Amino acid sequence: MPEVKTDRAIIHYIEKGTGGVTLLFIHGWGINSSYWNDQLEYFSKDYRVIAIDLPGFGKSKSDRNQWTRQNYGQDIIDFIDKLSLKNVILIGHSMSGDVILEAALKNHNEIKGIIGIDNFKMLDVAFTPEQIEEITSMSKAIVNDYKNSVPFFAETLFHPETPADVRKRVTDDFVNSDEKVALATLFDMMEYFKILNERVSKLNYKLHLVNSDFGPTNTQGLEKYCPKSFDVSYIHATGHYPMIEKPEEFNKILELVIKKL
Repeated sequence: MPEVKTDRAIIHYIEKGTGGVTLLFIHGWGINSSYWNDQLEYFSKDYRVIAIDLPGFGKSKSDRNQWTRQNYGQDIIDFIDKLSLKNVILIGHSMSGDVILEAALKNHNEIKGIIGIDNFKMLDVAFTPEQIEEITSMSKAIVNDYKNSVPFFAETLFHPETPADVRKRVTDDFVNSDEKVALATLFDMMEYFKILNERVSKLNYKLHLVNSDFGPTNTQGLEKYCPKSFDVSYIHATGHYPMIEKPEEFNKILELVIKKL
């Protein structure tokens, strides 16, 4: 697995294929680049396809103390520059919707578009007191006993039809993540949500999304805050991991979205 060394991190990545457009896949919380293996295989016939491990996850490392979305966004810019990537489409799952947003806000000349995977679903949504209480309770449990509590968090991300092997894979990866980094990025998610509307409102790209229809996407919030418009494509009957739950269907949907760019 090759790596890129920057002033900020050592970033491991997987690469396949060639082409004038680079698809840069960025995984979500608690997982790693291997979740994109089906996409690397499928898209490499037409594109240069790269999937990275974010610093602190998978094989990538950093000695930083601040594990913020903003820092990860800069990691993406550093990675693009180090490899001199051209015509880059950023594809970010889960928390990496925020990461690709932060990278896109740098207005790098080689970033041609961004695609979120099962994210930006709650833009401009206010949590109910019951939801806040549930989040607070889950957060306390994870802090107090990470390895025994995080499987319960994983269960909230699955659809009733999510295959057992996917459930096990995700849960095992959560449990085996670097606890320090996992907790820091989890709590940064809560802080970042407070400024998400404002950050999206500065985006100079159309926001493309491929979201599971398991749980609503608040399109009214997207209409309100996306200055360059948005586009949502849905995949049915998956949980939070459509790229490994239904890879063939997911790839066809994503392919159509990429062609729009």
